[in-house]
Amino acid sequence: MGMIVPSLAQWLEATGVFDAPGIFVTGTDTGVGKTHVGVQLIHALRVLGREVIPRKPVESGWLKDEALTDAGQLAQAAGVPLDKAICPYRFQAALAPPRAANMAKQTLLLRDLAATCPLHWNKQQFLHVEGAGGFYSPLANDGLNADLAQILGLPVVLVAEDRVGCINQVLLVAEAIKQRHLQLAGVILNVRQPPVEGMDNLTDLLGYLNVPLLRFPFNSSHFR
Repeated sequence: MGMIVPSLAQWLEATGVFDAPGIFVTGTDTGVGKTHVGVQLIHALRVLGREVIPRKPVESGWLKDEALTDAGQLAQAAGVPLDKAICPYRFQAALAPPRAANMAKQTLLLRDLAATCPLHWNKQQFLHVEGAGGFYSPLANDGLNADLAQILGLPVVLVAEDRVGCINQVLLVAEAIKQRHLQLAGVILNVRQPPVEGMDNLTDLLGYLNVPLLRFPFNSSHFR
């Protein structure tokens, strides 16, 4: 069944992500740590010799300090300046992207979000695309994160907060990814709060998923 991997470098190898052309990073929900995990993935990929192309097609709740935005953190991790190519659709309202866009009197379409990602890149490069919210969260006026993931066709990395109740969420999203005929490359549990005594979601997920599993340890600075 599943396999618990002790380090990020080993997880990249076990999932096949390191040799893939790129990934689509999604979550079980909003605020589970997709960007924090993405930053660590980008750092590891660069250490291993890949040139990362970061993309956050749309971000709502855009901050005045752009370095603190999700897109800004991904750009910094990739060692590139934050520009409109990385995140062209930026909205101040901290709402689902299509609703935030509507408030700004704009319409978000899946084709436009997909067009933010390159069609071709060399083998040394790696396309890192981060969605917004969970896999079935609204992303555009005409679709969900799942729809963009399908258009791009990249292996999917699923991030979940390691807390009571996450097993249900992980398995539901894993099934949704399967139904969309996408590859679930692996699951990363992000520990954002001190773990509950006796809880071991990583071990429990072993019996249900046939993908490499990794847990990021608790760190009080994990806010994104």
